[in-house]
Amino acid sequence: MNIRAALVLVCLGTWSTLSQPTWAIEFTPCHLSGSGGSGNLAALCGEWVQPLDPEKPNGETITLSVTKLPSTALEPAADAFTLINGGPGGSSIDMLVDMAGIASSFTRERDVIVIDQRGTGRSAPMRCDALTDTTNEVDFEDIVPLTEMCLQNLPWQPEFFSTTVAVQDLENLRQALGYQQWSIYGVSYGTRVAMQYLRQFPDSVRSIVIDGVVPPDEVLGANIAMHSETALQQVFERCAQDASCNTAFPNLPADFAKLKADLKRAPVSTLINHPITGEPTDVELTYDHLAVWLRLALYGPETSSLIPLIIHEAAAGKNYGSIAANALRLIDNLTNALNYGMHNAVMCTEDAPFYNDQQIDMEALEATYIGSAMYKTLDAMCSVWPQGPIHPQMKEPVTSDLPVLVLSGEFDPITPPAWGEAVMPGLSNAVHLVAPGQGHGTIARGCMPKLILEFVEDPKPQDIDASCLTHLAPSPFFINSLGPAP
Repeated sequence: MNIRAALVLVCLGTWSTLSQPTWAIEFTPCHLSGSGGSGNLAALCGEWVQPLDPEKPNGETITLSVTKLPSTALEPAADAFTLINGGPGGSSIDMLVDMAGIASSFTRERDVIVIDQRGTGRSAPMRCDALTDTTNEVDFEDIVPLTEMCLQNLPWQPEFFSTTVAVQDLENLRQALGYQQWSIYGVSYGTRVAMQYLRQFPDSVRSIVIDGVVPPDEVLGANIAMHSETALQQVFERCAQDASCNTAFPNLPADFAKLKADLKRAPVSTLINHPITGEPTDVELTYDHLAVWLRLALYGPETSSLIPLIIHEAAAGKNYGSIAANALRLIDNLTNALNYGMHNAVMCTEDAPFYNDQQIDMEALEATYIGSAMYKTLDAMCSVWPQGPIHPQMKEPVTSDLPVLVLSGEFDPITPPAWGEAVMPGLSNAVHLVAPGQGHGTIARGCMPKLILEFVEDPKPQDIDASCLTHLAPSPFFINSLGPAP
């Protein structure tokens, strides 16, 4: 079995808070690029030293990267707004650059402060080249040796890159910069970080926005494939209910079944212009490519709208190039965006130790288009990966009366609206908004930036008028290369 798709698809002890040494942060003007080298944001940047092991404040240190967008207010608020990216392993500073227009709006009342979580981006990055080299195909039995090779080449001990350590960094940063509190936005895995910070440091929180929620008591693993399968079936159902899509692709589930069977039986050779280099490239298209493309295409409404057309054309043998080009582009983007050393440090501390094969319907898991490869790959990698510190209550639901805005996309393929609803019982001062027709991460969708800004400036969840969200809808399906039906 090839584990390339499984690797790209993923996305115990006690803990005590010690008095930490404080290092000053000197901010200087800088220009930042975002993911893939895109964007150009003028900001203030600083390097900040923290102990590698929080239990040894005078021991080995690592350097973390902090970015500041100063408030334009004459008297900025006492709190600062911060963003926490997902992954695990994504750069929060890259996300800041990618959504600079939205993030900059928060400076009208308060500073925006963003730190690359330890192990990501510009903060002591923990890359795993042995596990992310997508040029070679890897058999399942090679996962453990490759994981051990990764561990041997990491620059720091991976035990100290868990969420529990990261939230201590965030609290130390607040104290070092002198802010009374944080106003926090977290997306995907970033919601786990935000909620854990709320649990450990409630007095340091003014408000929290969690977008694409990972409930603390959920264990990421087999459910990823199950949720993605549900999202794919939702695409098929919506196409069947759409007159234009159904006319163009009347047998979409059968098309997918045929394409799946064909690619599982044998790869298909196709010539494409490489999406990164532009060079003519022969690709042996495998089922792994199909699974990678589908998994990530389901994240957004624009890419989801292409799924019926691409499946139909490939099943008819007319066009395999779209799958190949999109898969290579997405693999490259994700490989460059995520630091898999940090990713594994989190997953192997906070998820894999809580796997229970007896509670997993393996037959249902195998029936998904992803299958059990991702789950088994994570389990194998974590069998040799050292676990880090974890707060004793981390896997328990969070309870709080602080203001919380919970956001979900209607068709989110990894953190469905049910997960947003699952955290609501413990949050007595929260509201859950579901963005119609949207996927994973809703901050940039429709009027959502306006609603989030209003909430951060005046955090009263029950006063939010979310009627503007009714104007959101799924992107219309492409019925040919020219686009949707007129």
